[in-house]
Amino acid sequence: MRKHFVNHDNLRRHLAEFEKKGEDVSDETLNMLLGELQHSCLIIAGDVSTTHQMAMFDHDGKRYGFLFTDMDEFRKFDPNSECPSEACDFEVYKTMVESGDADGFVLNPMSEGFIIIREIFKSISHLPQHDYPPEGSYTSFELRDLRDSMDNRELEDFLNDSSNIGRYEELFARISGSTLLTLMVSREDLTEFAEDGIINMEDKPMGFLYLDNMGGKYATVYTSEEKISSVMTDLNKYSQIVNFSQLTNYALNDGLDGIIINPNCENVMISREVLLEYWSVLEEFCNDSKLNTAIKHMFLIKEEA
Repeated sequence: MRKHFVNHDNLRRHLAEFEKKGEDVSDETLNMLLGELQHSCLIIAGDVSTTHQMAMFDHDGKRYGFLFTDMDEFRKFDPNSECPSEACDFEVYKTMVESGDADGFVLNPMSEGFIIIREIFKSISHLPQHDYPPEGSYTSFELRDLRDSMDNRELEDFLNDSSNIGRYEELFARISGSTLLTLMVSREDLTEFAEDGIINMEDKPMGFLYLDNMGGKYATVYTSEEKISSVMTDLNKYSQIVNFSQLTNYALNDGLDGIIINPNCENVMISREVLLEYWSVLEEFCNDSKLNTAIKHMFLIKEEA
């Protein structure tokens, strides 16, 4: 279940910094904390999807629910497993506060005990996209043809110029005009499931996203299948066209440390902090709705097809 994989080390780190600075908190620290909350998937003490019930406590005439950054924190609160729990995106809790179901929530009551008051929810007006409707998306064959015709030389030239380091707005502008791949891997050889080089995952996932674990957990993107060949792994490798905005939201929502472009080659790292700072820009300019279903298709890498 999703809740057993929820972990928010980055949120807790920014929360500690926020509480440490007290009234001297900087705008940067506050924005980082709010950004982490925006992209969080927190665990609630309750069952809000079916019975619409949750554990609550009263304080100064207001009612608060309980949220947790991970299941370890939930077990501190409910060691005897008497209360149900589920993981929900932050927008669910924002809706509950706006509808009057709660005045706010206390985060990790047995540790930080940070109260997310109504004003914090009101200050967060723009929430990340989680729904990617399939209507109007490329077909699997159109995606394969797009993979076959991709040409990212302009982006690669930009990546290879050291004077462009830190010029993120220009980088994202070039990404918006590029076709990028990510790397999917599987413990099993999936060649027998391929049709014309395409593996359809409409019914069930057959591969999982490769993560670079050097110095953290990073999603990876590539400007060509040739760049993918530099990744050394014992797992079977497959390419997948990626909606960069969708990947960004996944990386932030799942607590990754960032995204690396062409690891072992140009090796350009975009940190989590940068993704948080620019995520709304990425959502506006790097979100190609025609790629909404790209996540459901993998391709045999040409040299292995």
